[in-house]
Amino acid sequence: MHRYPVYLDLSGRSVLVVGGGMVALRKMPALLASGARVSLVSPSLVPELGRMAESGRFLWIPRRYLEGDEAGFSLVLALTDRPEINCRISGRSDGFVNQATPSEGNPVSLPFVGRLDPLLLSVGSDPPDPLLVREIGEYLSAALGNGEISAYAREHVVLRQVLLSDARYDRPEIRQILQEFNLDWALKHPLQADRLSAYGNRLGRDVLESLSDLLRSREESSRCI
Repeated sequence: MHRYPVYLDLSGRSVLVVGGGMVALRKMPALLASGARVSLVSPSLVPELGRMAESGRFLWIPRRYLEGDEAGFSLVLALTDRPEINCRISGRSDGFVNQATPSEGNPVSLPFVGRLDPLLLSVGSDPPDPLLVREIGEYLSAALGNGEISAYAREHVVLRQVLLSDARYDRPEIRQILQEFNLDWALKHPLQADRLSAYGNRLGRDVLESLSDLLRSREESSRCI
């Protein structure tokens, strides 16, 4: 049976992490960035997780896992170094559980996620193979991160935003314009100045100015992060 890929909006939802080691450390930043309310059960934490707990970024429950801890959470990450405990947590939970140790009983396999503004690049495998997924994901992120594809994606998002705010364009026309300036077209025009000139010729100077201002603003914001 093949797995069904999905992106979850965890903002404001409760997530339980069991285990305070390096695997938990790798998972925690993305969980916190998603807006999840994270509780972590572990008798000890690696130093960086300890600093994050001290700053109040998540709730640390400093003890070993107890049966029933998983109840009521939207997502559970069983990340201990003992596969039998991870499987036990998965078997008891009525929700979705990701286990640190790949197994047939692991209902959730978390993909590698690369954030390439505005794209989310996710890589998974079936059956799950975390080391392979991470290796391929890092390679693809590096390959796409500084190329024409990410630049095209930013322009696409901003152009759509500008057109939606302009009462002269209805949705079918906006769709048609975006299909004209598609990825294949962008790859044949690798210089941003050429692409901006084409947008202006097709849509007018006012649209070009709005597009340029928003792109500049996004670039400045990304440099400040």
